[in-house]
Amino acid sequence: MEDFLKIGLIQTTLDPDLAWDLRADSAVQMNAIEGNRIWNEIQKGFYNFSNETKVNRPQIIILPELTIPLSKEHDLINLSKKVGAVTIAGYDFIDQSTSTVANKALVVVPYDWPNSRFTGRPKTLTFGKTFYSYMEKDFFKIKGKDEYPFPVMYILDAGKYGKIGVAICSDFFDIERFVVYRGQIHHMVVISHNQDVKSYYFLAEAISRLVYCNVIICNTGHYGGSIVFSPYSDEFRRYIYKHEGSNLFTTQILSVPVKSLNDAQVPGNFKDGVFKAQPPGYKHGHIARASVTKIL
Repeated sequence: MEDFLKIGLIQTTLDPDLAWDLRADSAVQMNAIEGNRIWNEIQKGFYNFSNETKVNRPQIIILPELTIPLSKEHDLINLSKKVGAVTIAGYDFIDQSTSTVANKALVVVPYDWPNSRFTGRPKTLTFGKTFYSYMEKDFFKIKGKDEYPFPVMYILDAGKYGKIGVAICSDFFDIERFVVYRGQIHHMVVISHNQDVKSYYFLAEAISRLVYCNVIICNTGHYGGSIVFSPYSDEFRRYIYKHEGSNLFTTQILSVPVKSLNDAQVPGNFKDGVFKAQPPGYKHGHIARASVTKIL
């Protein structure tokens, strides 16, 4: 396994009051003006990453929930291909294939990732949100649409960079998800558009300890609150990244441990005390009920 996984965060500043009009009778779709503004931020983020040397570029790029205008899906795939990084990003509300309201995320995997041959066709997959906020339920009801259920949980197998659990916003509060993921993953990735940023700080530490993994939350820069936490023994090392402050667009590249954390997860390998001790009852690699999707 690799020593570290480099992650790029792009924290866009989408304003929900400008993006969606609850009073309108039209389809739930992002306002074109706000969508173009956010797309310009996304392009800046990928431009920043593409200007890095190949050694310093992130292997995975994460964007917030509800941040990709539907018309820009193919452009996002091309940007991901150009940088050579897996991209995980939230869609706008409409599911174009069924014309229903949905809250989904797109995963883009460049050809031959994580190697540097970018000529082939990228692979894509989607995963969805299972538990909706009260605001979303009201939103869907006003629009005369039903909520779109996604009961499936996924684990993305990134090979030498470890296994990744994924969640969209309020699914991060789903206890059953972490029963499934416990002992199965190295990284928990959460994309969100959440005002309650302090709850995320507390929950990130709790889940990191209980599931025994890195936790990466990419929240909208409109509210702030993105965080990257790892269960190191030394307190000063645990908060790898923490973004506070509203209405701040930012990009950041950071590294989370892979090999050393995997070694600490395996029974009998916990020796040097780099990480906190395994939580009670922890079993590495137990059979989970989640679907495992290999992204190599």
